[in-house]
Amino acid sequence: MRTIAVSGLIALTALLGAGASAAVAGPASAAPTRASVAATPDNQLFGVSCASTSDCVAVGNNQSANGNEGGPLVQTWNGKSWKTVGVKLPAKAISGELVGVSCPSATACVAVGLWLNAGDTGFPLAETWNGRTWTPSTLVAGPKGSTAEFINGVSCTSAKNCMAVGDYVTFSGTTALAEHWNGKTWTVSKPPVPAHSVVGDLDGVSCPSATRCIAVGTSATNSGGFVLADAWNGKTWSRMSVTPPASSKNDAVMTGVSCSSATNCVGVGSGTAATGRPGGLSGFTERWNGKTWTAGKVSWPKGTSNSYLVGASCRSATSCMVVGYVDINVNDGGNTGRAAAARWNGKTWTATSVPAPGKGKASLFSAVSCPSATVCVAAGQLSPFKSTEGSGLAGRWNGKSWNLVSTPVAG
Repeated sequence: MRTIAVSGLIALTALLGAGASAAVAGPASAAPTRASVAATPDNQLFGVSCASTSDCVAVGNNQSANGNEGGPLVQTWNGKSWKTVGVKLPAKAISGELVGVSCPSATACVAVGLWLNAGDTGFPLAETWNGRTWTPSTLVAGPKGSTAEFINGVSCTSAKNCMAVGDYVTFSGTTALAEHWNGKTWTVSKPPVPAHSVVGDLDGVSCPSATRCIAVGTSATNSGGFVLADAWNGKTWSRMSVTPPASSKNDAVMTGVSCSSATNCVGVGSGTAATGRPGGLSGFTERWNGKTWTAGKVSWPKGTSNSYLVGASCRSATSCMVVGYVDINVNDGGNTGRAAAARWNGKTWTATSVPAPGKGKASLFSAVSCPSATVCVAAGQLSPFKSTEGSGLAGRWNGKSWNLVSTPVAG
């Protein structure tokens, strides 16, 4: 099945080989603590959303579910501990996963992802939460000519207003897709992509109001990849111009975005300094002031290599947190990095100290949500070094330090 972030490997593959592949389509503590890998886990967390400091929902994939076919994973935080919550799949589904979630309140969440039928055909998945149960809803089929659709991210301003984004596949490649939820039905739209693109994909979206959304991702021609950003005004989508920093300008992707208002958004992504050169992976930020995007870069501690930024959460123009992972061996087929995070104070990006995963282990953050100026919750994975299997990992920022815990191992 299509997985968004098995140790971030698909994202890395898309980043480093966009041109080549384009033709085919726990409680806070003053001192950081380490998490431990459970005995035989195989869980991953891809998204997280917090309605308050004591109410968070993280989503992902449990590879051991449905007879090892895989199934959607939902875990909730009540301010003290994590627990796993059951999710119903569509009637014909044999497996599935959730990659994004948005919770405008404790009793209203929408999660998105993918489900597969017995014929191994994939369909976009949406699940709605009413405070008691998760219920699958039917997304609209892609535009005429599409052979498959994928939904990667979602943002909700209320239980009756959500925007989900992703891509749909045709015989000539992929192109961007958006679907709007009004509380009862989904309506499809087509965000624009550059002319001659054979790859167009939206990975993240943030809606600061019912009539404003920013979506980010990547587009590509046969010669390379480029950042894609689109804006929604409540009726139509329009292209936005984004220029990554020189250190990340080639094969650049934007994987996450967060907007505290229509005039304050932060997008995150990564790229390389030279097309075709192995390594040199550099994470970057982009800030939107309502008129233009301005590139930024996190100054990681001396000795840090190969950074990859995946998620962002902004409370205001002077309070944002971005997450991802660093020290990645981009030529290895498993997770070799360690979770990383940086915060914005309105002037500069400062790397925060995330506890190391421990000897023989690797970690990553896939998403972050900050319900207050001093509390952030991140979700990701903790695994043996160079492995693509691991356990769900949660990080909690208390305004001074990160505390890491392994979330429950789903059976």
